Amino acid sequence: MDFLRSFLATFIPLFVAIDPFGMIPVFLAVTDGMKEQRRRKVSFEAVAAATLICLGFMFVGEGVFNFLGVRGYDFRIAGGVLLLVLAIYDLLVPGKPAVEERETVGIVPLAMPLIAGPATLTTTLVLAARHGYAITALGLALNFILLLVCLLASSWVSRVVGLNTLKAISKLVMVLLAVIGVNLIRVGITEALAGK
Repeated sequence: MDFLRSFLATFIPLFVAIDPFGMIPVFLAVTDGMKEQRRRKVSFEAVAAATLICLGFMFVGEGVFNFLGVRGYDFRIAGGVLLLVLAIYDLLVPGKPAVEERETVGIVPLAMPLIAGPATLTTTLVLAARHGYAITALGLALNFILLLVCLLASSWVSRVVGLNTLKAISKLVMVLLAVIGVNLIRVGITEALAGK
């Protein structure tokens, strides 16, 4: 039961940060005009690169912060503010934040910064500190498998559900991301006041 609770506590925030269904319209825009075989290859490239980036940041990020003297609550507060700002920006401005979606494909902009962007990296590092590397890596792996399935089925999903519905779901997910950001800020301030 503890394992299931910890797993859900990592899987759900990562699912919200990665936003697999919200990535479908962006992926279709970035890969517009590509043949289906090339689009599948780009899907695998993007998810593989994003996985490596997130795992690398999960293991190295905390060491870098320790070297710089950054405390856990500092990162929680900063990460919460960042998630909140990104969520508000995404809700108010069309498209993904600070990205020209048609510029390139594959590693940039899909893997970084669209998939393994500030929200995903921040969430990964906070969850690793809170729940451990193994459970966070498992949450990442399952979310990226789900994302890969969504990208591979993007053409079919957009035909069945419609792009407008997918965009609406993405906005709802951004509201949840804002809530997670507020929670991180609250927990960080509480820990800072307690001197942890």
